[in-house]
Parts: sequence; C-alpha cells; structure tokens
Amino acid sequence: MKVLLISANPERIPNPVFPIGMSYVARALEPAHEVRLWDCIVDGEEGLPAAIRAFQPGLVGLSLRNVDTQRPDGRIFLGDYRRVTSLVRSATDAPLVLGGSAFTLFPQRYVAELGADFGIAGEGEHLRLLVDALAAGIAPDAADDGRGVPGLVRPGRAVTPLRKWAGPVGHAVASHRLFEAYEACGGMLNLQTKRGCTMHCCYCTYPIVEGRRLRRHDIETLVDEVERLREAGARYLFFVDSVFNLDVDHTTALAEALIRRNVKVPWAAYIAPYRVTPAYARLLREAGLTHAELGTESLSDPVLEAYGKPFRVRDVVAAHAALGEAGVHRAHFLLFGGPGETHATVEETLATSTTLPDSVFFPCMTMRIYPGTPLHRRAVTEGVVRADDSLFDPTFYCSPAVDPAWLQTRLAEEAGRRLNFVLNDTSEEMAALVRRAHARGRVVGPMWEFLCR
Repeated sequence: MKVLLISANPERIPNPVFPIGMSYVARALEPAHEVRLWDCIVDGEEGLPAAIRAFQPGLVGLSLRNVDTQRPDGRIFLGDYRRVTSLVRSATDAPLVLGGSAFTLFPQRYVAELGADFGIAGEGEHLRLLVDALAAGIAPDAADDGRGVPGLVRPGRAVTPLRKWAGPVGHAVASHRLFEAYEACGGMLNLQTKRGCTMHCCYCTYPIVEGRRLRRHDIETLVDEVERLREAGARYLFFVDSVFNLDVDHTTALAEALIRRNVKVPWAAYIAPYRVTPAYARLLREAGLTHAELGTESLSDPVLEAYGKPFRVRDVVAAHAALGEAGVHRAHFLLFGGPGETHATVEETLATSTTLPDSVFFPCMTMRIYPGTPLHRRAVTEGVVRADDSLFDPTFYCSPAVDPAWLQTRLAEEAGRRLNFVLNDTSEEMAALVRRAHARGRVVGPMWEFLCR
C-alpha cells in the first residue's frame, strides 16, 4: 500500500526539531509498503494537496507532536492540525490515521476534533499492523492474530489495549530526503537509545507515552545507526531519550562502542543531574558528548522531593562539576512554582544557581497539568481543576504559597541581571539569531554554550 506520513508540527522556535517519530514509523512500514514523508516545516503546507493527488496514497498518517508550548502565554497547536487535516481531506478520501505523543495524551479528543478515521495511541510503529490489515482486506480487530491493532482508536469506540513495539527501530530510507534540510538548521539529527522512563516526576507524561519499563535498543545496532546518519551528512546528533543516563550501564556500553568503533560525531543528550561520576562524564565526553541539558528543575531539596525527583542539590552540584571537568557544556532547566515551592525556595534556587559556574539556566514558571500525572491528582485534591476536566485546554499549576505576579517579576529581575539566565528562549528574536548563525554554517548543534557564564 502507498502510505503518506505527514509531520504536522509547526514549531520552529528556538530551532526546528527533526520528526524522529514519523521517521521511525516509516521504518516500520518499509519495505513492505511504499512510504513518502511530508514535513510541514520543511515542505510547507501549500503544496500538500497537489503532492497527495500525485502520490495517491491508500492511507495518510498525521503525526501530532505537541498539544501546546506548555507556557501560560504559549501557543496551542489544534488550529494548525485542523488546517493540515483540511488540506488532506481536500485531496483524498483515503483513511486518515492520527498518531504522535500529543495524540497519545488525548486520543479520543483529537479523533473527534479532526474527524479522523483511526488513531494509534502509544507507539506509532503499530501503524504497520493497521496498514497490513487494510491492505489485505482484514478488519483491524482481526489483525495481530485476532488481538487487534495495539492502541487503535476509532470514533466512539474504546481504545484497543496498548502494547510495546518489538519490531525494527531506526530512521527510514524515506527520511533521507529530509536530512539535508535539517542539517542546514545546525547539522543536527536525532536518535533514541531506549524507551520508557522509571522516574516519577510529578508533572511528566513520558511514563504515559512510553511506559515505565526501560526497553533498551541494541548497542551495535545503535552505533550502526550513528554511522549511517554520519554518512548521510549529520554533523551533530541529539539523543532524545526521556533521560539519557537512566541506565548507566547501557549508556556506558554505548559510549565504549562509539569509542571502539571510532565513530566521531559530537552529540548532546537530556541528562538527569545524578549518578554522574567523573569517570562516567569523561567517558561520555570521549565518546562525543559536548552538551548536557540537565533536568535540574530546582535547587531546593524540599521542592525536588515534592517534584518527585530522585536527586537532591548535592547531586546536582556533583554532576555539574563532573561534566565541567570533563569539558562538557552544561545547561540547567529550572521549573519554578510547582508543588512545595515558596518564596524562600525560589530565592534558594536563584542563590544556589549563581554558585554553578560556566553554565546557562533556562527557567520556566508554573507547570502544565496533564491527565494521569501525580500533579493532576494533586491539582484535583487542591481544587485547582475538577476531576472531570479533560485538561485538553492548557491549565497550569502554581504553588498556593507563591504569588504568580511576584514570581514573574522576580524571575524577570534575575534575567535582567544575568546573561546566562534566559527567561524567554522561545522568542522570535532568539529563533532569528539561531537561524542566522546556522545559515553562516559555522555553528552546529545547540548554541546555548555562548551564553554560559
């Protein structure tokens, strides 16, 4: 069957992110089905109907990456998704299937809002089973030896139970057309070493989207994929695991394999600031790690405990030092105003952040509440939201002990004093600066190290 997969993500700020989910789904479909990809960032929207008519797909998949920008003053993407859906419907009567992380959080709502025929909640690679069934004239409920397509969503019907994908994982041949475009935006492509998250952060949806059990990808296959991306022109990689260092043994083995096979590609990762010893940091640096984006969230122990973090301030300080000594750039992401926050803990975090040298801080204010998270349960108990609120429309939590107006003013004051305290990293001005630097071709990967102080 001919399958057209569309990445509907419109967000370009602070820089475009390669649609890894769509690429991995396409890999699951190849080579049994003819797959083409359309990226609304690279390809735009205007030419989509003509491309659909020319290809004449038997099925169209639409990937929904984000619900919104998770900021009180941010952007909601439903209107963008409606516009793309309308373009698809204007050009074909083929079944429309939704998927992606945003869809998994609100599957029935998106199917209803966009008028889709199907959706795949959870791991999108299970689209392969739906395509196989439709191509063979088999009902989706009879697919997979009668168990049905995992995560299948249909209007007015219960979601088929989710299961983990056990097939191939990696970038598709069909993705190569998009590599060059993203390489021009800093030369950065992305890759995943495992799925699942064992942490219990109060606000996070990763355990909902990927599950709590870690599923590690094969080391040698991962290094093969790195080499393939390098040969395709990648100058920088980002490992997009929820937390790269959740399994130190697995990532140690990956680093050792990259070194052993002399695969020299610089890379970055999301790293939790704990269990980062000097030896581990040196090994990662030797394997190519140049930028560590640390999910620090707070520098106050009571707040870290309330957030459900497995580390404390002493762990953050130790990880910061180890990575710095190894020569890795460090960015700390801070989340103010969540459970347990007070004016005193805000000041504690700000004061402690000044003691972490050669780093940049990206603060956010308040937490987006998502269904099924510990924060959601707390918000219901405290009367912030109703138990029957779908939370599809963004709702934010701020600690009752913190005045939001004071917090906004206080963080703005700090940002005005310190170049490395970046309160608005999603501004159009910041995005324009990134685009200009990448256009000159002298910068690859993240650029925030120029703000480190």
